[in-house]
Amino acid sequence: MKVFIYNVDGLTIPVEVELGLPFKFRCTEEECGREIVIEGIVRLASEEEFTRTIEDTIAENSDFKKIREITAKMLIFEGKVNGREVRLPVESFDDFAKRFLDEVLVLR
Repeated sequence: MKVFIYNVDGLTIPVEVELGLPFKFRCTEEECGREIVIEGIVRLASEEEFTRTIEDTIAENSDFKKIREITAKMLIFEGKVNGREVRLPVESFDDFAKRFLDEVLVLR
């Protein structure tokens, strides 16, 4: 499944993962402006854990306030970014597209 992982060293990173299976992804300096290595798993989370992960992410980087609007699958990434342990919110491409289209249609 294709997903966005939010606040990966301040960036939103698109990756392809299999839910619950370990993966490793490398984003080059050319692609991301700096080398980023992501390794861990994307898994389903409880509503409480997902909300806590979103709020922790926003507390660390307020640029990600819009992720509070995620209401579909509650996914989180657990693992390491450049060797640092993290827990970050994740959104599937499909859920992002639906949320984006719902927002655009509401604005009409």
